[in-house]
Order: sequence, then C-alpha cells, then structure tokens
Amino acid sequence: MADSHPTYQEQCNRKKKRKRSSGGDDSQQQLVAAAAASGTNDKLDGDEEERKQPSDDASWIMPTDTKIAVEMMCAQFPKIEKASVRPFVLRTQLYSSVRDRTLVDRELEVLRQQQVVRTFKLSTGQDDYAIMFTADYLSQIEAAKKRLDLKESLLPELEVFDWFVAQVIPSCLDVGISHSHLLSLLSQGGSVKDSHVSLLMNAGLLVRQLVDETAYWFSIPNVGFLLKSISSGRKELLSFLSRRRYKEMLQAPLERHALRYSQLGLRFHLRDLLGLGQLHVVPSPSGPLIRVVHD
Repeated sequence: MADSHPTYQEQCNRKKKRKRSSGGDDSQQQLVAAAAASGTNDKLDGDEEERKQPSDDASWIMPTDTKIAVEMMCAQFPKIEKASVRPFVLRTQLYSSVRDRTLVDRELEVLRQQQVVRTFKLSTGQDDYAIMFTADYLSQIEAAKKRLDLKESLLPELEVFDWFVAQVIPSCLDVGISHSHLLSLLSQGGSVKDSHVSLLMNAGLLVRQLVDETAYWFSIPNVGFLLKSISSGRKELLSFLSRRRYKEMLQAPLERHALRYSQLGLRFHLRDLLGLGQLHVVPSPSGPLIRVVHD
C-alpha cells in the first residue's frame, strides 16, 4: 500500500507555494490599500478645494428688520404719473416701523457700507434723510443723463456721468462731498473741468451746501417737487387731526382720507409723523387710534 503522507520534499515545496501565494496576496492588498489611500487623499484634496471655492450662498446676507422695512415701504411708494423719481423712504418712517431706533441706525449704516442703499440729506428738516436702494439711484442717474438737452458740441461732456458712477459713488458713501474730493475722484476717470461739475448739478445729482459753499449734498434727481409734498403733507395731516374732537381718529378711516396738498398719500405721511413723534398710536376696542401728541 502506497504511503499517502507527503514526503519531506513535497511538504517543503507546498510551504514555498503557500508563502509565495501569501506574499502575492499581501502585495496585492498593499497595492489596493495604497490605491485606496491615494483615492482617499485625492478625495480629501478635492474636498479641500471644494471648501476653498466660494459658495453660491456666500454672498447671500440675512435680511435685517430695517432692510425688510425699506423693501416693504418702497413697494408701497405711491405711483405718481408725472414723477420720474424711484421709490425712497424717510428715515423717520423706519423709526415708526422698527421700534429700536438705535437698531435702525446701526443696520442702515451696515447697508450703506455694503452699498445696498444710499442716504440723502433733505432740505425739509434738519434731521430729514431719504433712503433709496443703490440700484434705483443708479437708474435715476441714467434717466437724468438722458433728460439733459445738450448742444452737440457739449455731448462729449456726458462722460462725467460715467466717472460719477464709476469713481464717486463707490468711493464716497457719505451724504455730502467737498469740492476738492469730488474733483479728485472725477479726475480718475478723465480730465475734469468746471463745466463737468455744473452738468452734474444741472442734472440734480449735486446741490451746493448753504453752510459751506465748497461742499455739495448728493441729491436725488427730480425730487424737488416731492420735497414740497413732504412739508405740505405733514402740515395738512396734523391740521386735520388737530381739528377733530380729542385730536384723534381711528387709523382705518384715517388712511382713506385724501390729502389735498401732497401727492405722496396719507400712509406715507402717517408713518413719517409717527416716526417724528408728533403722532402716536393708542390701542382701542375698535382698532388702532391715531392721536396728536400734546406738547
């Protein structure tokens, strides 16, 4: 009967085969592990690159109470047929919508620095300011440029509007600017002449300051006749309420009252006077009551 057990030599050969086989598996596993590690590193590098790329949401900013209030009031800005003025709100109107005045001022400053809005000093009162979205203001500038009726020889001077938009608007976020600073910024666009500045003033973009003739207020083109409405509307609404018994009236019927001397509508002036503190709201069973503030 043949011996079924392997010989010593056969056992050695089998061990060598198993060793080679095991070594091959180990090598294969090492290659797979290396590939996996490489793939992992590639993925990590890819993730790192992805993190470095700006997200589409990065430029989106959480809207503030003040910004929402500006958007709402601009959407409700009265439609005036003969007016070519983009919607704006008064700072006092924001005070009537957002309770915390300090918060309004702080958030307005942030929006101004981000060039989301522009602020304009108005001649209707010492503390009167208008707020307009910068995009609307730029549209207003373009419209003012097109309205100018210039001789053909003066048409090249219209380039000052491009300098104003490109150099002055982004660089000076204040409500006013000195003559020297204005010329310095405009000169970055081209050779500036006095006639260029006169053109900007004629278009209603600049108004000379009364207290300092070497400085200008930035202005909203074509806004002049609405300034009269602001002053007249305030007086008319206060006079109307002061003649009523107890100098008060429910808000709902009051808002249906038509003003004779203002084109801005009663709601516009109601928010303004509430923010000025000349009117206040009193809760009542029949609804909010608008009452004149007694001195």
